[in-house]
Amino acid sequence: MNTDDNFSFLDLIKCNYHYSEDGKYIIIEATPATGILYITKNTSYFMSGHIRSRGRNEGKYPYRYLEMIDTVFGPEENTIEVCSHSVKGKNDNGNCFTVDLNPATNPDLIDDAQSLSKLESHSFNRWRADPPYNDKTASSIYNTKLPITSKLLQAGARVCKANSLLFLLLGPKNYQFTPAGVKRIGWIAITIVPNNELRTLHIFYKIK
Repeated sequence: MNTDDNFSFLDLIKCNYHYSEDGKYIIIEATPATGILYITKNTSYFMSGHIRSRGRNEGKYPYRYLEMIDTVFGPEENTIEVCSHSVKGKNDNGNCFTVDLNPATNPDLIDDAQSLSKLESHSFNRWRADPPYNDKTASSIYNTKLPITSKLLQAGARVCKANSLLFLLLGPKNYQFTPAGVKRIGWIAITIVPNNELRTLHIFYKIK
């Protein structure tokens, strides 16, 4: 990442970390989840790692996933959660603004997360998404068509302010598309137990 991006990964880390004995790795425990995150000296702008977490049914986030994000990167009140499904929003005593197409999930806003047409640009400090991973899941759990990941990210980038973090949880894939003005800064493998499914956390940083 270019230095003129004014980006330092360590400025984003809000928990304790330590260096490996040879100084090549910055190591972060994925507390309260089980796992290790790390940044290498040669690629100081990118986080890698592996987390093991117990899964939940009905498309819910894995146990301790959201708590891990808040511990490592700090909590953020001005967060938008799209494809929110079971995540509680502001109108349900939750701690984020939720968007979903299905009114039965009681989101703060009923809208298409691929456009977020009802929201102004540069409104949020953090974006999170856990969209369905395949057509079957989209139909059976979310009662919708499978969203296009690139459109989700583009809409998320638009409604986020500069220096915002975007967290995208997907199935077992290495997704590398980034909208203009956004950098991909992390890829974390998440093993879901007990059935050993693989999910992947993609982390993005909005530069401008």
